[in-house]
Amino acid sequence: MFLLINERSNKDKTKEEKQSDDKEDIEVLPPIIIDPVKDYTHCIIWLHGLDNCPENFQDLFKTEVHFIKQENTKIILMRAPYQIMTYSKENLTSWFDLFSFPIDNSKCYNFTDVTKSRRMLEKIINQEAKNLNGNYQNIYIGGHSQGAIVSLHTAYNFKELLGGVLVCSGILLNETEIIGDKNKLKVFLAHGYKDQAIPMIFHNETVKRIENFEGVKKYYYEELGHQIAEYEKSDMSGFLNDSMAEFNR
Repeated sequence: MFLLINERSNKDKTKEEKQSDDKEDIEVLPPIIIDPVKDYTHCIIWLHGLDNCPENFQDLFKTEVHFIKQENTKIILMRAPYQIMTYSKENLTSWFDLFSFPIDNSKCYNFTDVTKSRRMLEKIINQEAKNLNGNYQNIYIGGHSQGAIVSLHTAYNFKELLGGVLVCSGILLNETEIIGDKNKLKVFLAHGYKDQAIPMIFHNETVKRIENFEGVKKYYYEELGHQIAEYEKSDMSGFLNDSMAEFNR
């Protein structure tokens, strides 16, 4: 499905073009917001994957009553902008451009786009932190596929320690710089053995970098491809509720 297509590389661009790319921000489209039932104390920011939308994850957080037991939680389901994918020339919702498939942690993606998405996510995090009296550890970010990649990159690159990050079928990019002491950053790291979009070989490179961190919890599913299954939702629910309960003690 994905093809490697010749394109003008970043190194061929002029200095002015590169500076323009770096300064331009990603378009922020209206998210779906699920307000807390009680006083606002926690926040989950979720990013969908390539060619997806927040509506497809709304039921996960809204109608499954026991998924989030903390009734003080605000859910923000982010919406990626459309852009032309280099690999297919299709206009798809995405957090960053892809040059080839499958996704790995080397040169198949536009890292400038990843940086723009990280900056966008950081703005949302800082905005919500202000509403939470600066309690960054009450904020969780995460997503599926591209959304998981951007979330993990942001969490480790962010100056503050967040409550946790949900990584469903995602990887840590080679360019990701781990800033500060992130040993205790709670990471839900889930992957399917039958994932063809981000094969286990690339996931294993992520594991090598962070598996010794105290906060990393790994979940593997033998029959899972590149999607989120019911049993994965159950594991993620347990991870979230345990983490939130710990900070509430």
